[in-house]
Amino acid sequence: MRFRIGLGFLVLLSLCFTVKSRCSRSCDLALAKYSVWSGSNLTLISQLMDTDIETIVNYNNGTVPNTDSVLAGTKINIPFKCECVNGQFLGHMFEYDVFTGDTYAKVAQTDYANLTTVEALTWFNSYAPTNIPNNAKLNVSVNCSCGDTTVSKDYGLFITYPLQPGDTLASIAQAEQLNQTLLQRYNPGVNFSKGSGFVYIPGKDEKGSYRSLKSSPGLAGVAIAGIIVAVIAGVLILGGGAYFGYYRKNKVDAKLLLATSDDQSSQNGRALSITTDKPEESNGAGRGPTGISVDKSVEFSYEELSRATDNFSLANKIGQGGFGAVYYAELRGELDGNLMGTRTIM
Repeated sequence: MRFRIGLGFLVLLSLCFTVKSRCSRSCDLALAKYSVWSGSNLTLISQLMDTDIETIVNYNNGTVPNTDSVLAGTKINIPFKCECVNGQFLGHMFEYDVFTGDTYAKVAQTDYANLTTVEALTWFNSYAPTNIPNNAKLNVSVNCSCGDTTVSKDYGLFITYPLQPGDTLASIAQAEQLNQTLLQRYNPGVNFSKGSGFVYIPGKDEKGSYRSLKSSPGLAGVAIAGIIVAVIAGVLILGGGAYFGYYRKNKVDAKLLLATSDDQSSQNGRALSITTDKPEESNGAGRGPTGISVDKSVEFSYEELSRATDNFSLANKIGQGGFGAVYYAELRGELDGNLMGTRTIM
């Protein structure tokens, strides 16, 4: 029994590690560095990023002097919620309404200003990259970060920053007024000069201040759900093991009880035996027991059984089984036209 409990506990632990989300936590807010393109405006950008113009202005003090017109090439911060997407990565899934002529490349590079990629659109959508049906809806994923306590606890709000040709670690650090070493530590192994991809850099809230990183991030909802599933599975496994053990124990007890009854019968020197007298064979081989075959059962009334056991006398009792007392009786019956001499345990 201890072996089964130990095995169930190991399975429980393995399930916990298996279903646990890759996202250790999520955060309520992140920022996206959006590069305004020719022909766009704050109304269109707010629709694409699922926010409103006033909120965009609050996070870009001095950068957006005129809400009716923003110069192409201007980089603005767009707030969005940073979540654990499908239990796999931190980001947010936006919904985009397709227009005639849209392709994955246009949506990624122009409409979402390189905040997503063609590969990501291909992964989360089933359409052909250059043949998207009109009025279809696309899932657009934008990655984000919630910070890293091993680097610094002073920063808890981060910008998803798409790298463009001409960008360098020094130029980005200067534009954002941050230390180069700090930026590199938040993006280990990333080449800031490669001109594509994105990095994560600390950002300021609507009050113009850096947010500190919360000391107790907590688990993402998917991770908690995974642990609950693992606990339920573990309980079912342990319960099944306990039931199986109880079932086997009852079977063993029943076998022991039957064996005890048989031993008592043998000790009284009486066992069930059926003999038959067969006629002599024509070849003169003589008589002898040759076994029997039974085509039908023989039924006896209660009165016959009572007489055969002398009214169930203790003198004829030969044992005690799980279903009652066992008596010795001699009965006569007729089978296949031959007289039978029988000794029967009933």
